[in-house]
Amino acid sequence: MLRITRRVVLFVAVVALLAAGLAGTADRPAREGGRSPTAQMTAQRPKGPLPSLPRPVAPSAIPRLAARGLRAEAARLPDAAKPEAIETAVCPDDALAWSLPVTCGFVKVPLDWKHPEKLGTIRIYFELYTPERSGPAVSAILQNYGGPGGSTTANRWLAFYFFGENLDEHDLLLIDDRGRGLSTTIDCGPLQHGIGPFAQEEAECAAQLGPAASRYGTGEIAQDTDAVRDALGYDKVDYFGWSYGGADIEAYATRFGEHLRSIVADAPVGSPFLDPLEFDRARTQGDQRLVRLDCRRSPTCSADHRFPEAELALLTQAIRRHPVEGDAYDAFGNLTHVRVDEEAFLNFMVDNPSGNFVNTGEILAAGTALRRGDPLPLLRLGAERHWTLEGDYGDPTVFSNGAAYATACVDYQQHWDWSVPAPVRQAQYGHAIRALPPRFFFPFSKTAAAGDLYDFFGKQCLWWEKPTPSSPIAPRHARYPHVPTLVLSGDIDQRVPLEVTTRVARLYPEAVFVRVAEAGHPALVWSSCAVKLASEFIRNLEVSDTSCAGTPDVVWPAVGRFPRLAREARPAEVDVTGDNEIGIDERRVVTVAVAAATDALQHTVVGFTSAGAGLRGGTFQTTYGDWTTWTLELTDCAFAEDVTVTGTVEYNPSSPAWLGTTGDGSFTADLQVSGPGTEGGVLHVEGKWQVQGPVGKFKITGALGGKSVAVLVPEA
Repeated sequence: MLRITRRVVLFVAVVALLAAGLAGTADRPAREGGRSPTAQMTAQRPKGPLPSLPRPVAPSAIPRLAARGLRAEAARLPDAAKPEAIETAVCPDDALAWSLPVTCGFVKVPLDWKHPEKLGTIRIYFELYTPERSGPAVSAILQNYGGPGGSTTANRWLAFYFFGENLDEHDLLLIDDRGRGLSTTIDCGPLQHGIGPFAQEEAECAAQLGPAASRYGTGEIAQDTDAVRDALGYDKVDYFGWSYGGADIEAYATRFGEHLRSIVADAPVGSPFLDPLEFDRARTQGDQRLVRLDCRRSPTCSADHRFPEAELALLTQAIRRHPVEGDAYDAFGNLTHVRVDEEAFLNFMVDNPSGNFVNTGEILAAGTALRRGDPLPLLRLGAERHWTLEGDYGDPTVFSNGAAYATACVDYQQHWDWSVPAPVRQAQYGHAIRALPPRFFFPFSKTAAAGDLYDFFGKQCLWWEKPTPSSPIAPRHARYPHVPTLVLSGDIDQRVPLEVTTRVARLYPEAVFVRVAEAGHPALVWSSCAVKLASEFIRNLEVSDTSCAGTPDVVWPAVGRFPRLAREARPAEVDVTGDNEIGIDERRVVTVAVAAATDALQHTVVGFTSAGAGLRGGTFQTTYGDWTTWTLELTDCAFAEDVTVTGTVEYNPSSPAWLGTTGDGSFTADLQVSGPGTEGGVLHVEGKWQVQGPVGKFKITGALGGKSVAVLVPEA
């Protein structure tokens, strides 16, 4: 649910980050109004409700679908369909590529459902897939990927990857919410492409929509959705949604619950947290759990940090009192001047994990280094992450920034009077923040948590307009249907944390709540177990065994310490199965030498650039090839000041099957070790990196100072 505005790439497995874009957008039906910009996204905002989605792979990568060998003919509509209410359209090539019978089209709905004649009509775009089968479909699976602002149909491939196994019994219905995708796209040029100051961009977008600016609430979207369902003739739908898609589900369930066969919600947003300040409070609570669990599950981090939450609080307080300033290399190998204050710390390090929680896994060790007079690890985290409210979101039919604000700003309960000018609203909002208890966002201050970036659709909506009341997510005295409901939530999800999702789950009388270990936002992106449970639930309306959710797919690596000198490192463990001759000092050297290699691998995913810099010196070059084998060439890379590493790392990334990669996570490195802190020599490293199952140990052999090496280092 988090604002996808200026979407940030917080992703699942390393390979998920390799994909820069969403699903292809070429050859789509013409949308109504606006222009079709082709500029690429150049800046990303950290608080998006859903993560940037990974690159789609070819439909042929899903054997169960490719084997059907069907022609992309028109879908068969149920007997109860109302063809007169449907305006058919030529399907995009991406929709035809799945070789399933598909119908694409529009259903006209009032822009203002309360006063249908007042503002005219808009067209809601849908795609209906109906695989061949002997009998009628059990239902249509309805999908929504949150945002708000993102297109559902542009990401149709996700539906096939997650629920392809269900299409032997179910049809698939994808609907673009009003203002998004191809449903009368909101295209506010300046806000979409970051042309001017954010306040001006937002105000101009609201003015562009005029009286319709309050007509994009999730309540209206629910009525559109039911109009499409009715036109297509489905009595029942299985509604799946993640992130802000949970709000779509709630709006539909409280109005049209009789048409629901089941609900599957992943990291759902909902009405219990429509106060932006309360939502952000829940997120700061989730941030503490995120840091704690990320460290405790890593044998490297947990060995050095017994009280993660206390350390986080102390570090936050230290940065608040004395911001850290200095130079460090960014993710592209550029030396950058950095100032890390509390707001930067909260937004770019704690709450905004890049890749596989790289920054989260380094915070505690960076804090220890800072206390010892070494600010470099913290400064590097600051140098690698910079986001602003301004930026280019690219094609609005893929993600409409205007639609994001048009929905969220009217859905959320704001702490100001909409009838007053923006400066007065600012004063009213400031008063509301000052009235909060001092420790409301503990361990973070009210200033940081209510700042421009962390604030969730509160302060960022100051310049919107709400000329008339919008249709709320849930109407007053809402009744929630007694239908089978599955709610999934990752326990290190910092976008829509457990504090939110547990409350949303309680709204539904028959909800089964599943907490997914080591999964971020949303759980299906991070956990094969979550995918299995969601698919099984739609098939059987229950799940037989949820125990897999307690075992992480991957334990994300975290750092225990950033030694300035090799003698400050933990020594590698002696491998009793080998012939080890080196003593404790050179075993410490092995630890920092391996860390130089894994550190380069970790930080290459932050920017996915071919060039990078070692923490304390040296450089590395990364070649991704066809993404199945990555090669890193290290030149004098230093994790500790007195040990340098030159050599080659090869990595075969492992990832969820739906990403289309087949790597086994194998990691091998051949390293030449030198520097004043070691007698020098060569090391060969073998192991796994970010794979399913328990954390293993790298096996290191070779020779240092003419003595044989046989030691072990944790893989995470």
